[in-house]
Amino acid sequence: MANEALWKDLLNWQTDIHKKDEALLRRKPVHDQALPPVRKSTEILVDNVKPAGIDKLSNTSKTSTTPQSRAGKAEAEKAKGNEYFGKKDYKNAILHYGKAIDLDPTVPVYFVNRAMAYLKTNSFLEAEKDCSRGLQLQPKNVKALWRRGIALRELGRMNEARKDFETGLTIEPSNKSLLDELNKLPAVKPVEKLKSRKPEPVEQKRRLPINVIDGAYTKSKMVEQPTSLKKEPASPTSTPNVKKADPSNKPTLTPEPVQKVDAPAKKAVTPPVQTTTSTKPPSVPLKFTCPRTNFEFERDWKTYKGRGDDVLYQYFQVIPPRDYPAIFKSSLESDQFEKMLDFVDARYTKEKTPTDVYNVLWGLSRVPRIDMLIMFLDKKHQQVIQRLFDLLKSWPDEIPQEVLAKLFKIYGIQH
Repeated sequence: MANEALWKDLLNWQTDIHKKDEALLRRKPVHDQALPPVRKSTEILVDNVKPAGIDKLSNTSKTSTTPQSRAGKAEAEKAKGNEYFGKKDYKNAILHYGKAIDLDPTVPVYFVNRAMAYLKTNSFLEAEKDCSRGLQLQPKNVKALWRRGIALRELGRMNEARKDFETGLTIEPSNKSLLDELNKLPAVKPVEKLKSRKPEPVEQKRRLPINVIDGAYTKSKMVEQPTSLKKEPASPTSTPNVKKADPSNKPTLTPEPVQKVDAPAKKAVTPPVQTTTSTKPPSVPLKFTCPRTNFEFERDWKTYKGRGDDVLYQYFQVIPPRDYPAIFKSSLESDQFEKMLDFVDARYTKEKTPTDVYNVLWGLSRVPRIDMLIMFLDKKHQQVIQRLFDLLKSWPDEIPQEVLAKLFKIYGIQH
């Protein structure tokens, strides 16, 4: 009986629901119902200018989200470089100018600005390179000529610096900065006198040994004379041969010219070879002297570099590592630093002791501006440094690890 009552209640509830659904369907939907009219939109003018609406704001939002072009990013990096330069933070200024150059290397201002930051850090070779690249893009850039002239003057290349200042004055004759720098340069006359005196003794030295040796004795004479003169003492018929030789050689005794021809001929050939080949590596180390100033080092490095890596390596060994900071100062260039690392990697590791390798790396770490030089190293020389430190770590008996820990931090090596 209870189940039947429950079933009847469910049926009654179902019929009531159906009735309510039918009543809802008979009603009109909302969008078909009559609604009050909408007012017309009116335009408001403020000073005869229409206000910016939602469309205008949406357009600006779209433009702000669009990615910036490479030229725009380069200008932004240049602006950051200018900010750091104004704060005298030349290290970060160089970094941002470099990023601007990477993004757009066709703008000369980026190179010229970075050159000025290099001048502030005494990186004169880098400043010269940047100014030269800026002048390639804009040959009449007076700032580039002025800054390159300063860099060349500090590098000891006075004649090249004078040319840059003079060409800048042809473009801007009233530029006081160029006039002041030009007046600081030494006079030209003593340099010209020295140049005019040098060629005369050099030409005499070259003519004397070559003409006397090659002209007086030939290979045929030196071969024939000893054979004929050795047979003369054995036979009495050798006297007529001696008389024939008297008019040409003038001496009366045969043994003396033989000894003089044989001995000086061999000895006379070697002295001119030594004088003419004095620029070769075997004779150069005898004349190497340790530089006392940075000017002497720059001069010697430039001359020995033109003679090959062997000569430059021998010159590098003359400089004791403890004197690196006093000689190099803050003028050590990146290419010089990289060449020294190559010497240590290729030569020192094979020819020297582990302490010699450590002493060179320690001496270079005490050079001013070493952090800048390490920061601008390419991947190849970064691998060279890592390889050298791995080698030093393999010699714990000779070089303690505690001593290496300080060098690890300076060179940025993880240990």
